Amino acid sequence: MDDLEFRRTIYAAPNSADENVKNAADSDAKKQEFWNELKQLDGAIKQAAKVSVPEDLASKLILRQSLESHNVNKRKRKIHLAIAASVVFTFGLNFTLWQQQNVVYLGEHALAHVYEEGGGYALKASGNIEIGKVNTQLASLGAEFKQSIGRILYANFCNFDGIRSYHMVMEDTSGAKVTVFVVPHTDRLTLEDTFGDGQMQGEMFDANHASVVVVGEKEAALKEIKFKLKQNMLFSA
Repeated sequence: MDDLEFRRTIYAAPNSADENVKNAADSDAKKQEFWNELKQLDGAIKQAAKVSVPEDLASKLILRQSLESHNVNKRKRKIHLAIAASVVFTFGLNFTLWQQQNVVYLGEHALAHVYEEGGGYALKASGNIEIGKVNTQLASLGAEFKQSIGRILYANFCNFDGIRSYHMVMEDTSGAKVTVFVVPHTDRLTLEDTFGDGQMQGEMFDANHASVVVVGEKEAALKEIKFKLKQNMLFSA
């Protein structure tokens, strides 16, 4: 089976059981590698079309309403990805194009999380959580505070699109509430120093193995909390 016939066959049926295809792949390492990439891409596209049950279903349900408000931008990215997939099938481009489907825009996801929490339990919490309890939880992410950082109203783990992260709500000196996320690094994250949408704004800074995201309505509150975090938060090497 020549190269052209081989490619036409697997483009039409990436998981073909044709013995001629198998023999051609077995005798040519490049054909086998290309076939494997095409089967992976085919599986990825089929998986993207399915609605899977998230590991943390409760957190996903909490975020659903606010994530839907960002559907315009998400639809644009999905259209671009669909075009990229078509190009892959037409020209046999590298499998790495598919990885774009898994990008997590950290700032956008943080805003969505906070908007949903605008009517939820975290921003309504009025606790006064001890720094020792927070440090016990943060230890699993390789982080801790060396001293008090002010009043912490809420603190617990959360789900950032499948990434186990930490969620806090704090007060600045004027009583304004600021949301803080500690998100471990993954290859899927796209980081932004600053972000916002006119109503809410956010900033983030990078630390060992994690990104710290601060979101609120007032710029002064963000600056104050971000400064406290950078001065007092320690990460393991």
